[in-house]
Amino acid sequence: MRNCYESSILTFVARDWWWPWWISSLFDVGVVVLAVIVFVRADRRLVRQIATVVGIGAIIAAGLAPVVMKSKASDSPMRTQTGNTMMMTTP
Repeated sequence: MRNCYESSILTFVARDWWWPWWISSLFDVGVVVLAVIVFVRADRRLVRQIATVVGIGAIIAAGLAPVVMKSKASDSPMRTQTGNTMMMTTP
């Protein structure tokens, strides 16, 4: 059971996304902005702590995106979406 769970997590984490790293960083910056807004507006300590943890995680993810996300390599499959299906081709 545990190996199946770990395998599914690793498969999700190791996925090669088809957008560039800066789009992922831009998304993370948006998450940081939302976390700051929640932190400023929240009165409860627990909500502020959760917003802080989410914000720190988003900052780390934005900083690591250029390192862990590969640029378009010649051996990576390219994904094209047509209608409701996703097609993968290798260059």
